Amino acid sequence: MNMDLDDSAEDKANMESFEESNQAGYHHLVYLYFSDEEAGQQLATALAAYHYEAIQFHEPEELLSAIQVRAPHALLMDIDSEAGKRARLRLGNRLISSFPVIYISSQDDFTQRLAAVREGAEGYFLKPLDVEALSAKIDEKIARNEVLAYRILVVDDDEMLAAYYEAILSSAGMHVISINNPGEILDTLKKFKPELILTDLNMPVCSGLEMAQIIRQNNRYLDVPIVFLSTETEKQMTAIQTGADDFLSKPIDPETLISVIASRAERYRHLRRQR
Repeated sequence: MNMDLDDSAEDKANMESFEESNQAGYHHLVYLYFSDEEAGQQLATALAAYHYEAIQFHEPEELLSAIQVRAPHALLMDIDSEAGKRARLRLGNRLISSFPVIYISSQDDFTQRLAAVREGAEGYFLKPLDVEALSAKIDEKIARNEVLAYRILVVDDDEMLAAYYEAILSSAGMHVISINNPGEILDTLKKFKPELILTDLNMPVCSGLEMAQIIRQNNRYLDVPIVFLSTETEKQMTAIQTGADDFLSKPIDPETLISVIASRAERYRHLRRQR
């Protein structure tokens, strides 16, 4: 397969641009889960000095609803209270797990730290908090997630569905944009350089199959994964023969969608690194 020799240089330039925007004072979104409102507000004020947008929550359901609407770059949880324990149980079943979760506690023992590791916490800080060290840990985890974010292009003439898929994949840490007009595909490919295209099979003016053929006409996009979504499973073989890499039947649950898209995008990224 052919690859544009400027791609790696352009990716590097994009990363440098991202770093410059951070240095210019970009605010990352951090959610705080504290049963002690005053302590949470004090931490939010302290984090503001490190250029974070900190929003505090007190109830598990409220926090989960906020995550589904707008995923944070990181979540800090006070786990000492009963409310903290309830939130840990609820978050243990959450679909969205791309952002780092950091536990805050007054308990420094092996059992608590082991539980944190098993629950997927990426940090464990003791009270009273060293805000500077906490900020450094948050930055480290956010930077790692930003680098690993896959670029996903969603194409669907149904604006609500496109927004739904975009929200699910964005919440999983992916960098996602969506278009509703297949006629915009070539310009979008040039500007966005997606690592995977998720598209509906049936669209007016230009079907998903026709769009895939247009994409494959360009050697530069021969190996960009294309994943179709449709209720018409009988068209699966036709889609694969046309150049699709996968075919997902509607309706699809968010967990499966995230898993399939992430694995396909990672495989594409890995193959590009080998060249």
